[in-house]
Amino acid sequence: MLRHSELREAAQLMIRRHGTGASIKAGFRAASLMESGDAGAAAIWVDIISEINRIRAELRDHYSGLPLDPPIAGPEIGSQVA
Repeated sequence: MLRHSELREAAQLMIRRHGTGASIKAGFRAASLMESGDAGAAAIWVDIISEINRIRAELRDHYSGLPLDPPIAGPEIGSQVA
């Protein structure tokens, strides 16, 4: 069993290396390990997938309050529009 900090580090590495495909890549790894009979290692990869999803949710929550586009500037007070 890995410590939470190790799972988090592995998940962050997968995200850096594979971007939006990190969960998919980890899922293929888990499936491959299950097929070869290594259920313990596959379970670790499932935990890494969960941590990848947790990190993505944290990022989504962090950035969800930010505006997508900058506010549109109106004419300045006292300026004339031609």
